[in-house]
Amino acid sequence: MNRAVSLALWAGTFTGVGLCLGAAVAHAAGLMVAARLASFGVVALLLTPPLRLAVTAVAFWREGDRKYAAAATFVLLALVVAAIRAVAP
Repeated sequence: MNRAVSLALWAGTFTGVGLCLGAAVAHAAGLMVAARLASFGVVALLLTPPLRLAVTAVAFWREGDRKYAAAATFVLLALVVAAIRAVAP
């Protein structure tokens, strides 16, 4: 389970940072795609914690730890609800 969570964190972090780095390079080169790359990078970084929670919940479920899977799922749902409420008018 630790490996799966670690891989999810690394993937989200490297994707987000890579896209932001690409945005910086594109901006320096005067390319119009820089803003979009930066936006995608920020979105990737913001999606990393929910991805980690989802991977954790699935891993606990597969290991038979239903209580911890339910806790991770509850936290994931609370995070999603908070995010939705933050962007809703």
